[in-house]
Amino acid sequence: MPGRDVHRGAHGDRRQHDLSAARVLRALRVIAAGSELSSRARKAILLALLPLAAIAVLAGVRNASAHWQQASARSVGSPWVRITSNRVTGLYPGATRKLVLTLHNRSHRHLVVRRIRVRIVSTTKPGCSPAPSNLAIRQPSRPKLRLRPGGRRRITVQMAMPNSVADACQGAVFKLRYTARTR
Repeated sequence: MPGRDVHRGAHGDRRQHDLSAARVLRALRVIAAGSELSSRARKAILLALLPLAAIAVLAGVRNASAHWQQASARSVGSPWVRITSNRVTGLYPGATRKLVLTLHNRSHRHLVVRRIRVRIVSTTKPGCSPAPSNLAIRQPSRPKLRLRPGGRRRITVQMAMPNSVADACQGAVFKLRYTARTR
């Protein structure tokens, strides 16, 4: 659970301690206002705790998008040239990921791949439409790709999730279709 430290207590129960930036800053204010400590001691304690406060604040910023569940993509191949891909995970608003396509020539003759197209076919969430407004795919622009019989080639495609993506796309899986035009 981001931002929390969970451990077992003396009686075997789980206790959670909030490690949020707000709690650390609140503790620093209490120490700074303390009347029993001398001014020099308060300054020493504050200087010692300053790196911890900075880490807590940065962790809070890093986990600010932790409520967005990561989406992923999976594929459907093409009949003439078999196209497979890696599983893309870690998509969230503003993220860019690489989709690595592997083209495999299953025929017994040389092929020239003239065009490769990647399309979003569907998603697993009802309110998340399979549209570029939710997942932008930069189509490969390689003019000609030669494949020998039984040969394989890899191509990288950029995918980006815009900042304006629909909230319904949280945790969605985008089903992609790959097609290749050959001669």
